[in-house]
Amino acid sequence: MSKLFKIFITLFITFLILSFAGWHTFNYYWRTKSTVSTFSNFTEPDSLSFSEIIWREGNFGNIKTEIGSFFVKVELNGVNDSFYMQFDTGAPQTVLYGRKLNKLKEKYPNLSPATNDSGKEYFKDAQLKIGDIILETDYLRILPEMGSAEIDSAFNIIGTIGFDAILDRKLILDFRNDKITITNQDVKDLNYSFDLVNGVSLKRFPILLPAQVDDENVNLFYDTGSSMFSLILPPNKLSNMDNSQTIDTLCCISAWGKSLEFYRRKLNSDIKIGKIIENQPDIYAASSMNPYSYFPNWVMMGVTGNQMFLNKVLLIDTKNNIFGISD
Repeated sequence: MSKLFKIFITLFITFLILSFAGWHTFNYYWRTKSTVSTFSNFTEPDSLSFSEIIWREGNFGNIKTEIGSFFVKVELNGVNDSFYMQFDTGAPQTVLYGRKLNKLKEKYPNLSPATNDSGKEYFKDAQLKIGDIILETDYLRILPEMGSAEIDSAFNIIGTIGFDAILDRKLILDFRNDKITITNQDVKDLNYSFDLVNGVSLKRFPILLPAQVDDENVNLFYDTGSSMFSLILPPNKLSNMDNSQTIDTLCCISAWGKSLEFYRRKLNSDIKIGKIIENQPDIYAASSMNPYSYFPNWVMMGVTGNQMFLNKVLLIDTKNNIFGISD
C-alpha cells in the first residue's frame, strides 16, 4: 500500500468520524436539549378552531416586505387587551417580554412576574388562549430586556410562541386564508388533502425538511419567524454557491433586539421542497447563521421561512412526524 493511499484512507476515515460526531452532536444532543415540553395542559373545542394570522411588514436595507413576521391574538390569564404574540417555530421555547410585562402589571396586577431563588423573573401558572385553544403551564420564561415599555391600545406584542406549543400536536398553517390552529384531532378528520413530504424530522426542535438546492439534496430548518426568506445561509455557504450571481450587502434587519447585516445572492437554479419549486430565488446570509456553518448541508444547510409556502396550507404533525402541503 503506497504512502499516498494510506494518507488518503486516514483522511477519509477522519472525515467519516468527524461527520458522524457532528451529526450525533446535532441530532441527539443539541436537538434533544432544545426540545422543551412546556405546556402540560392543552384544551380545544370539538371542531377545529382557527385564529387569524396577522402579518406585519418587515424590511432589510431599502427592501420592504409585507410578510416580515406574523402574529396571533392571545389572552394571557384571562386578560384580553390587544395582546399579540409572534408565532415562531424557529424559537424552541415560548417566552414573554419583560419590559412589556413590567408595564402591563401597573394596569393588571395579576400579570406580575414571580421571582425564582436566583433572582430571575418568570411567569407562574400561565394560561395562553389563542382563539378557543388553551395552553397552560406552571412556568413561562421571561426575557427581561425584550419588548416595548409602552402600552399600545391596538397592538401589544407580549412575547413569542415557540416550537414547544406544537410539540406532540398538529399545527395547521393556512396561508391561503391567513389562519392558524393547533389541534390533537385525527389527520383523517381534518377535511384537507395533503401531499406528504418524505424524510422530514419533526419530533424534535428544529423542524427539518428535506430539500433540493441547486440539485443538491440538503436539509432545511423551517422557521416561521423568518417569513420573508426562501433560504438563509451562513455567509461562508453563500460564498461557496457556484451557480449564482454576485453578492450584495444589505443593511440591516432586526432580530431579537439586534441589528444584523445581511447578504443577498441570486441563485441561477431552483429550490425544491416536496412538489413546491422556487425558481431562481434570491438567497440570503447573515452572521447570526455562523453556528450552522459547521454542519454539512445534508445535516442542515440553512433556514427556510414562509416565502415558499404562501397560498398553501401546511400540516405539521410533530407527534406522527408528518409534513403535508395542500395547494
